Amino acid sequence: ILLTIYISSNNREKNFSDNINLNRLSHSVEIHYSNIQQNQIKKNNTIEKIPIAKRKSDFISRIFLTIREVNEEILAKREKIFIIEKRLKTNSLTVLDADSLKRLFREYNVKNNNITELKNRVDIIPISLAIAQAAIESGWGTSRFALEGNAFFGQKIIGSNVNGIKPIKNQNPYIKVRTFNTLKDSVNAYAKNLNTHKAYRTFRQARKEKRSLSQALEGSNLVNTLRKYSELGEEYTEQVQSIIEKNNLEKFDYLEYQSAQN
Repeated sequence: ILLTIYISSNNREKNFSDNINLNRLSHSVEIHYSNIQQNQIKKNNTIEKIPIAKRKSDFISRIFLTIREVNEEILAKREKIFIIEKRLKTNSLTVLDADSLKRLFREYNVKNNNITELKNRVDIIPISLAIAQAAIESGWGTSRFALEGNAFFGQKIIGSNVNGIKPIKNQNPYIKVRTFNTLKDSVNAYAKNLNTHKAYRTFRQARKEKRSLSQALEGSNLVNTLRKYSELGEEYTEQVQSIIEKNNLEKFDYLEYQSAQN
């Protein structure tokens, strides 16, 4: 999937000179991430020795590359939906198309074969939003949950026989933080959560409206729809907004994708 940059009309006055060359940015981040992988951080006392600025830079690089990869995979599914929809309208649907559509309905918990609702759910997560939320939920990758279980988004699970990490201050022994084998698994679960849970219906609707206006999907413009993500509500979304702005994460939202823009 090819990448290009889209700048909405409301933001043409902003200076995006530091991210105009997407190939250069991606190449530099990938090299940076390669260095991180070779020197993985495993212990808190090691993390504390790393300067805060570098720690944050490393974290942003890791999340950026992973959410971009997840978004590319989501867009491949989204593009497939549009192709199948066109074939439906021309009565040229194949058995393989029908099977693919059924799998997507199940994967995204869509009832009544509602293809419009499926398109609302199968869409990307703004990169700035993913990075900022991961920063809050994992303490910039330094939390016990992130280090021990690749839990970067604070997703909870309930049950006595489920895998997870028990929060120290949690009085309910059945509530745990969900763990993952890899960072990508964590990001995939986060994206699936925003794309399917009823609590984030407003987020998906706002994203759909941005699509209909051919506007870039900016985390700053969607963050207010995620007040139910945390018990802190509006205070939480303000924290997310602050991290996006202070760390200039908006630039990543303009690394848009050329395919599946409808």
